[in-house]
Amino acid sequence: MTHAEEIMQAVAVLVKREGRDSFTRQDIRDTLRFDPKTWLNGYTTIFQSMRVDHGGKASVAGKRFQKVFQYADREAHTHTLTEYGWQLLKEFEPT
Repeated sequence: MTHAEEIMQAVAVLVKREGRDSFTRQDIRDTLRFDPKTWLNGYTTIFQSMRVDHGGKASVAGKRFQKVFQYADREAHTHTLTEYGWQLLKEFEPT
């Protein structure tokens, strides 16, 4: 499973199992049971490239995982799924 798929798997837990509308990176990290160093060194860049406001030219997450998340509240650092993100989430079941 790729890092982007692992992130989506964690979002499936948060959204489908826990019924959440929004989530933070910390929520995803906690769901994946990663320590801060693991998240920072391998997943932060992937998560950022999955957001609609990603400013980079190329997504490190790959085209399939682009434009999945958007800010729900910038000050609270919460995110939600885009319309495309909801469609993609159908492929992932909470484990």
